[in-house]
Amino acid sequence: MKYIQLIGTQRSGSNLLRLMLNQLDEICAPHPPHILSVFLPILSKYGNLEKSKNLDYLILDVIECIKLNPIKWENLSISVDMIKSKLKNPSIFQIFSSIYELYADQFDSKFWMCKSLINMNYFNQIEKEKLNPIYIYIYRDGRDVDLSFKKAIVGPKHSYFTAKKWLNDQTICEKIKTNVSRSRFISVKYEDLILHPKKTLFYICEKIKVKYNDKVLDYYKSNESKVSASAGEMWSNLSKPILINNSSKFIKNLNKEELQIFESIAIKPLKNLGYNLINNDDDLISRFSDLDIERFTNANSEIKLHTYTNANKKDLIQMEPYENFKKNLVSKVF
Repeated sequence: MKYIQLIGTQRSGSNLLRLMLNQLDEICAPHPPHILSVFLPILSKYGNLEKSKNLDYLILDVIECIKLNPIKWENLSISVDMIKSKLKNPSIFQIFSSIYELYADQFDSKFWMCKSLINMNYFNQIEKEKLNPIYIYIYRDGRDVDLSFKKAIVGPKHSYFTAKKWLNDQTICEKIKTNVSRSRFISVKYEDLILHPKKTLFYICEKIKVKYNDKVLDYYKSNESKVSASAGEMWSNLSKPILINNSSKFIKNLNKEELQIFESIAIKPLKNLGYNLINNDDDLISRFSDLDIERFTNANSEIKLHTYTNANKKDLIQMEPYENFKKNLVSKVF
């Protein structure tokens, strides 16, 4: 079974692409519980995974993490023994891949896909484990990503920090591109996906050698889309047809300072990815002062607090079991 790993920055259409590809019988793409980013920072707590008892504890916690994911995995049926029977070695990477494979097996799929974009940070470990995924890099104009983060409950809220994150993410994706074969790397421009969805999905299917089907365009009618959309306001568009005008909104909605800050930091990937700047190069800032960064930091914290305080309470309640589980893992004593 083959593995597809989505990479890029949040708020760039990764959930849209996941749901579209999930419509194909050959691909199983459940919403990610972020197994690697949840467990890698605390992995040492479980001790030597060569010891069966320690491995069992870890697998049980991973299964619980999946079950508490705000967007449920439909008809999930896995056990510790089922997972252990597939492990090539006792590692979190093997547990991660075995769980996805077992779930994909339930639907007779040939591919499993993980949308946990943060996994790009574990590129070296993924390659060392010989998981050999096909990387699909989805990218969007960073200034629209900035605008989207300002409205979402997750992520940075000030243009300075969003630009830093976007720059870093695109740099990592470019590094991955240069370190894997062309057959294992596919670039997808968000703006192409929403304007030319059939052409874009046909291209992806051709690259990964699966048969294209027009039902990818009806993703919003699927139960997976409805479940995803109901999990929170930031996913509400997933139960709607493609928003073909959902690009270049930053032109009217980011102010002059925000555009100047973002373009000053992210000028290189913006240009490399074919996005035109609003500012002239001479108007960009080469260095921000410590006072500037302090001001940006305070503003970012204030906006985050305001966003959280004014978030839909139903969304927070739905996310609470999963968030509490992650917090408890950090303080858990074995």
